[in-house]
This record gives sequence, structure tokens and C-alpha cells, in this order.
Amino acid sequence: TVGGGQGLPPAPTPAPAPAPEEAKKGEEPKKVVDSMMPRLETGVNFGLGAFVDESVDESGDGLGPLNNASSSNLMRKASRNQSHTMAERMQRRSSRHMCINNDGVLNSDMSRVPSMMLIDESQLEEDTKKYTEEVEKLERDSLNIMQRRMPSGSLLEKMEEVIGTANKDSIVLLQGFNWESWRAGAGDWYGVIGKSIDKFKHVGVTDIWMPPPSSSVAPQGYLPSQLFNLDGSKYGTQASLETLIKTLHENGIRAIADIVVNHRCGDKQDSQGRWNQFTSGMENRPSFAGVMDWGGWAITLGDTYSDGTGEHAPGKYDGKFDAAPDIDHANQKVQQSIAIWLRWLQLQVGFDCWRFDFVKGYSAEYVGLYCKKSAPAWAVGELWGDMQYDDNGLAANQDRHRQDVTNWINATDKQSTAFDFTTKGILQEACKNCQYWRLKDASGKPPGLIGWMPKYAVTFIDNHDTGSTQRHWPFPDDKVVVGYAYICTHPGIPALFWDHVMDWGENVRNQIADLLRVRRESGIPVDAPVKIICADADCYIAEIGSPAALRVALGPRHAGDADGSYWEQGCQGKEYRVWIHKKPAPTPPPAPPLAKSPAAKSPVHSSPKGGAKAETLPDVSFPDITVDGVKLTPAKLKAMSKQEVEQLVGKLEPLLSASKLAKALKK
Repeated sequence: TVGGGQGLPPAPTPAPAPAPEEAKKGEEPKKVVDSMMPRLETGVNFGLGAFVDESVDESGDGLGPLNNASSSNLMRKASRNQSHTMAERMQRRSSRHMCINNDGVLNSDMSRVPSMMLIDESQLEEDTKKYTEEVEKLERDSLNIMQRRMPSGSLLEKMEEVIGTANKDSIVLLQGFNWESWRAGAGDWYGVIGKSIDKFKHVGVTDIWMPPPSSSVAPQGYLPSQLFNLDGSKYGTQASLETLIKTLHENGIRAIADIVVNHRCGDKQDSQGRWNQFTSGMENRPSFAGVMDWGGWAITLGDTYSDGTGEHAPGKYDGKFDAAPDIDHANQKVQQSIAIWLRWLQLQVGFDCWRFDFVKGYSAEYVGLYCKKSAPAWAVGELWGDMQYDDNGLAANQDRHRQDVTNWINATDKQSTAFDFTTKGILQEACKNCQYWRLKDASGKPPGLIGWMPKYAVTFIDNHDTGSTQRHWPFPDDKVVVGYAYICTHPGIPALFWDHVMDWGENVRNQIADLLRVRRESGIPVDAPVKIICADADCYIAEIGSPAALRVALGPRHAGDADGSYWEQGCQGKEYRVWIHKKPAPTPPPAPPLAKSPAAKSPVHSSPKGGAKAETLPDVSFPDITVDGVKLTPAKLKAMSKQEVEQLVGKLEPLLSASKLAKALKK
């Protein structure tokens, strides 16, 4: 019998424990077992792998000349202290029951077992998530302090544990700014983003691409100079950025940094007046002294800003960026400096992932190297190349274009994904000119990167360059939601643009949210197969998944209704419809077989008015009993109405339950 002291006889008082015998010389003293049930507290202890102790100094970095032993001791000390603190905060008092045997004797063994009956599972889950985040934050802080003191291999191993790897099947990327955000935010765009987190969660966003964080000659951030100087950004201060990322993490959203390292603007001139002298902008971490302090040697040979001291000319396929000095990524000191800066962005600022800007300007192998040297949760590169055109406009076959992107991904050693510019170009042409036949290649697959390498394709409709106020290559405004209906239902990682989600009104935002909801509910993976059923000029129909989990129809022509036995409506709008595979109804457990009474007879049916057959009670037999002073016989029970029988059952059930309990106690 399990109870909490209510309605049960008190437990017998145990006899006092005998005094312990004196231990013989050379023997361990005997342990005395107290027969009284101890009142033990329960709690959850979290061992930390890292900790920041502000009382220890590192020659200006906050951590002194650490050796392996002292750093290990610091972590162990932190683990003990923080574990005790968390245990105190997560205790569950009175979390045990007194367990009494049927003979009334206290069952001490059972009473020592913690009871789950008093634990609030939802609160426990919330506490576990909260303290897991605290542990990760402490570990990240510790690695930040020690990053210049640890071997890079050991540091990266720890960073991988803290940051983790993103599951591409569930990523939904939002570009968290446009070309005018530096102006619209009035110096604190990070604050604007922070106020919109509930909307991001409603839509289903998992990752936010942030604007370039460093001091820049251009206010948009794409002509960076002092890379460690985040207070020089027009989007806000370093403190504001760190606060925003902390809030994003608390809401389960990763932060993506825009990494602009193809070029860099010098903040000083050399003796010849060339802007090729670079300073880091780091002022409060002595161990970072000299990192990112470059001269003309860091610029590719032949560049306008080069002083001839560099080591390498641009690569054969490297694109030229005329507005700023092109950086020599083959230079090992440049590589080391960028790797240190990236790790600082992760450990100090809190970024999780990378978006590499203008990657056609330097070799893909360096993007792969920087990913390996910083261990992001995932990464994406912007390789915006020219598509093929003929006399009729955009050529039908864009295999060469997507082959270039495929080659780039492979050259990064598949460390990075890439924006699927091929799909964008084809999709917007199909929607704009009602040429949905474009959405099927010669082999019957999607014609963009998602048709070849869907796990490494980030599909999108517009960004700050193609759309926004620049509108270099915009998607037709009246077809934007149709475009989202395509990328949200097809393989690849869907990316949303700030303007569409935040500036185009609640109706557009809700339509995008519905499309992403259906995607989640269908469970399609990032590399789901696509079966294209129709690709005519005015109608496109495809089924996605194996077995098919989503069905989508685009275009002005009505696509007809899908098979109702397999599909149900997911969402729809102007010129698009989406269906989702019906979930099979859960099969109810079989009813237990009814015990047959030897005295029971087949039911007798009569035909009352109305023609329906009513079932009568079979013959029953039991001794006459008195209930509430009224004698009850089998004949009287048979003549009772349904309401009278229900009242009788209500009276007898408590008696029956109590009788069974008494019988069990007397065994």
C-alpha cells in the first residue's frame, strides 16, 4: 500500500539501534544502519566541463598563465560549485512516500525509492533545458578565455561539443536584414530583430542570417576594415549583438554571421598613399595582439592596393572585387588570423554558423579550411554566377550553371552548402512568364541545384542584393508566395527574406508560415525525392517524398482534386495548392472477450414502434438483496428503466470497490 500518511495506521516505532561495537585494531569500523527511513532530498546534478572564474587573471585576458593542470582544476572546481547550486535550485521536497506493507509494517526498502508521482514532468523538462543551456554557455565562456592558450585541435573538439551540428532536415533560414536595415534600425538594428522573435517562432524559423558585424567603410557592412571592432558597425554595438544572440539561443534559434573576407579595407595608408595597412580593432584582449594587423603582404600580387610584398597572385578562377584590396588567402598568416577571428565570433559573441560572402573571389578550398578551423553548426556560400541566355531569353538548360555550384561545394570538401541561384533564376522566370515547363529538366528532375545536390542547396526567393531597394534581379512581386510554395515543399534548405516575412504584412507572413507548417508535418527530409507529374506552361504538379508525403500544384490552371483517400488539404492560395498525406487513423485496441455465463440465453429482440429492433435484457439469476430498504429481485432489475439501473450502479460501485480493497488487505 502506498500512501502519504493519510488514512493509514502509523508505522510502528522501530527499536533504537544498538551502540556500535568498538572496531578491532586494523579493522574498518562497522557501519550502523539506521532502521528509521531517512528524509533524503532529491535533485539533479549537472557536471560542467568548463567555467569562468573572474578572480583568475590571464595577463589581461582574464586567465593568467594557465597550464593544463591549473585549467583542469579550474574546470573541476566550477563543476562542483555549479552542480551544488543547480541541485539546490532543482530539489523536489517530499519526493518520497512512506510504503506500508499489508500487515502494517513499514517497508523501508520501498520507502527509500524516489517516487515519480510527485514530480512535475513538464517542469522537469523545462528545468533540464534551462540548465543545459547554462552549461553550454559556461563552457563557451571558458573556451573563449582559453582559446589563445589551447592547442587548436583540442579547442576545436570542445567547440564541436558546445556548438553541435545542425540537422539539415529541419533548418529554416531567415535573412534578418535588408539593404536599408542599417538606416531603419537607427543604430540598433539588433534591437529591432530582438523584438520580433515571437514572429520568427510563429513562422518556424530556426536560423537567422545576421548582417556583417564588423566596422565597415560602407554602412551596410560589406567593406569591412577592423574585423574585431564590432562597436563600429552601423547595426549596433557588440554588447547589443551579444544580448540578441543570447536571446535567440534561449528561443532555440541559431545565429549566422555574414563572413566578408574576400576583401578588406585598410584603415591606414602606406608611404605611397595606398590604403593597405590594417589594424584589428581589438583593444581589450592582449593575447590577440597582432592578430589581423596586416600590411601590403596580405594583398594579392597585382592588386591596385598591393605594394609588391605579397606571396601569391589571384587564383586562375578568382573573381576581382575592385572596391577594396583582395586578400591573399594562400598566405598562412592570413589563414591563421581569419581562423582565430572566426573562433572569437563563436566563443565571445555567440555565433553558430557562417554565410560566406562573394566566394567567387577566392578558392573554395579556403572556405573548407575556415570551416574546419572553426567548426560551425553549418555554413552556406554565396556563389552568384551568370546564367545562360539565348535568343528567347533565359535558356532552358542551366546545367552548366548548377555544375559550377556543384564543383564549388565539392571543392570545399562539402564543408559548406551554397545558395541555389540556379533554382531562383529558373523559378522566377517560370512564374513571371507562366512557363512552368521550366521546372522539369531533361531527366525528369528539378532543374536547379536541388535536382543534383539537395542536401547542399539553400533555396531562396530574394535577398538584399536581388531584391530590397537594390532589386538587381528581383522575383516578380505578385508571384512571391507562389515561389515560396515551391521552395517550402521541395528538397533543399528553404531561406526566407526579411522583407517578405516582416514588411509585406500579416497575410503574406501567415501564408509562408502555413507552407512551412505543412512541410514540418509532412516530415520530408532535405533530400526528399521529387516525382514531377505535370510540367506544362500553366500548371506544375509534383509529389515529394518516398512514399509521397507532399503534393503541390502551381499555376493558373486548376490542377483538379487529389485522391481523397490518400491526400488531404494542407494549404492553398492564389495559384498554388498543397496537399499532405493523410495520417492513418490509430487502430483501437481489440475489445476484451466477454465472459459467457452458462445461465445466459440468446437475447430476445422485439420490434417497437418505428420498426427499430430493441434489445431486451437476458435472463439473470442472483439472490434477492435489499438496497436502500428496497428489495431487489432479478425480475425487478429486468423491469427497471436505463436511468434506474444507472442510479443503482452508482450506489453499488463504491461498495464493490471497498469490498475488494478489504479482501486484498486481509490476505
